[in-house]
Amino acid sequence: MFKVFAVNRQDLTGGIRECLTRLPSPYENHYGVVTPPPPESGVYLDDITALHSQAMAALGEIAEWARTSTDPYLISRTLRSKEAVSSSAMEGTHSTLDELLIYAKNFC
Repeated sequence: MFKVFAVNRQDLTGGIRECLTRLPSPYENHYGVVTPPPPESGVYLDDITALHSQAMAALGEIAEWARTSTDPYLISRTLRSKEAVSSSAMEGTHSTLDELLIYAKNFC
């Protein structure tokens, strides 16, 4: 079934407002967003293809490093630590990644 939640049309961007379509009965008092069909000329990915190749190569290097490393969880711990620094800053607690890593080294 449809998940219904309240949104004011004025809060939507113009492009989204243009895609609003009234839902069928029994939801005729509600609207849904119907996206336009893709362009007939196709979607060109030339600019993205090179970046995708670079990202895949980097992931391959990380996977190889994780297979041969004595500590394959080092990357995920570092990323989790960076996320902790970012979310703490949003909460008003400010620390650097260096401070967090020194704390982890000394107390974990």
